[in-house]
Amino acid sequence: MSDKGKLNLIWFRDQESARRLRLRPGWIRAATYLLVLMLITAAGGVFASYQFWRRAQDGQTERRDLEKRLSETLIRLERLQNIEKLIQTSDAQELAQLLAGMGVDPSVKAQPQPAPQAKSGKDAKDAKDSKAQPPAQNAAPPQAPPAERPGGFDLAAVVGKVDLNQVGVENFRVRLDAKSIQYSFDLANLMPQSLAGSGQLFAVSREGTLTPVQTGKDDLAFSIQRFKQVSAQAPLPQGVEPSALYGFRLVLGNASGKTIFSETFPLAQAQ
Repeated sequence: MSDKGKLNLIWFRDQESARRLRLRPGWIRAATYLLVLMLITAAGGVFASYQFWRRAQDGQTERRDLEKRLSETLIRLERLQNIEKLIQTSDAQELAQLLAGMGVDPSVKAQPQPAPQAKSGKDAKDAKDSKAQPPAQNAAPPQAPPAERPGGFDLAAVVGKVDLNQVGVENFRVRLDAKSIQYSFDLANLMPQSLAGSGQLFAVSREGTLTPVQTGKDDLAFSIQRFKQVSAQAPLPQGVEPSALYGFRLVLGNASGKTIFSETFPLAQAQ
């Protein structure tokens, strides 16, 4: 070390002259402090990265939970909207058909009793004499004939709904003419993985009869990741009149044949 407080570094090599490097002690201390600071900074960066990664994982978990809850809420809202549309669009004839299917005769109504009229003179006297005499026999009140239930009618099979929350069906529309049916709807996959399957369309009469519609081979087959729009045309079943139709029932099944969705759409709602 020199008199001025510097460090002299001298090194030698063969066949070369000696070299000397003079350093102040402050530079060595500064390099040491810088190295320690770099180590502390690196440790802080690792800790901050871990914290950010953990918060990102928590955020993804919360996002998945919110998406699931939103999907369930949308499905419930769709059901309530369908019920509201069915109530708003149902006419007296459709309600009469449903009541007949449940064994209730909608034509039976209470008959109002006529108001008693005042009697005078001879009519009043005759009425008094007739009251004094005991009645020969009480007349039996008329009874309404029992309502006939259509044979083979199953209300649950006609208007019941099956939904396993695997697919969503929206905007079901039908256009009818004398010989053909044009139908369309939006099909959404509610599962995290892709979903494949097929479907069947039934014509529902006002008497509760289900008649299969001869759709194309691939018209109702689906293999979707998120969303698919279905639009096709099929002939009207033989012997079925458009005026006698109540609606159409859509049945969807997965690849194994299990029914995952089934719902009846009245014509007043689907048109």
